[in-house]
Amino acid sequence: MRGIAHDTIVEMFDRKTIYIFLVVTAITILIILASGSMEFSFNAEIRGDMDLGDMNEMFGNPIMRMYSSFLTFLVLLAVMATAGLLPGMLVKGRADYFLSKPISRASLLFYKAASMWLVYGAVIVVCGVVCYLLQWLVHGMFEAGFIVLILMNLVSLFIWMSITIFAGIAFGSTGMVIMSAFVVFILQWLLSWHEQIAGFIGSGIVEKIITGLYYIVPKTGEVSDLSLKLAVGGRIESLMPLYSSLAFAVLLYIVTIWLFRRKNY
Repeated sequence: MRGIAHDTIVEMFDRKTIYIFLVVTAITILIILASGSMEFSFNAEIRGDMDLGDMNEMFGNPIMRMYSSFLTFLVLLAVMATAGLLPGMLVKGRADYFLSKPISRASLLFYKAASMWLVYGAVIVVCGVVCYLLQWLVHGMFEAGFIVLILMNLVSLFIWMSITIFAGIAFGSTGMVIMSAFVVFILQWLLSWHEQIAGFIGSGIVEKIITGLYYIVPKTGEVSDLSLKLAVGGRIESLMPLYSSLAFAVLLYIVTIWLFRRKNY
């Protein structure tokens, strides 16, 4: 496990994907610093009657919303950055090297998937914590909900990686991995309107199919909305999007291991 994790870190630097995270984080830091100047100007204009904290409450916690969008973007970057790792590891020649190691295929896949999640998850955590702590220093606002957002985005990364890892094993192509993730993204967005779509079509059978697909396909968009509500203490109607998406991810990992055990390289 340690060796595979080390290889994942080396790959991250060799492919220079770490620099994208650093650039995005640096831009976010500059935005936070600039917002500090804006707050100072705003306070001076209104003679201190209202500060950024009051504005934050008035407009429905936009700071936490922007922070949630930042973390979601980091998860997207991690999904794209890891898309080619498994297809690259299992190309002809390299596959023989990895499969000749004295561990089972299931263990090899588990260690690789866990390493990818841990390494890129750690990058997301570090970037997220640095930006939030800087926001705290600049604006003096601290909400423990930012920890919930970070944890929930790690869960989102786990769900997305179940899709990309399956596609990597099933198709062995980086392009197909990215396309699979994009198709699932569009599908889950369309299925979030499943009631309206089923009502528009007006067919009982079609309605059952669409509803069934809604419960099967991971609901990453709804998980993101749920994360924000949990972070800011909003009203939670149902945790179904979270546990159904996690159940899908776990099942897909099991199917991927089964497929990997039977695939010829």
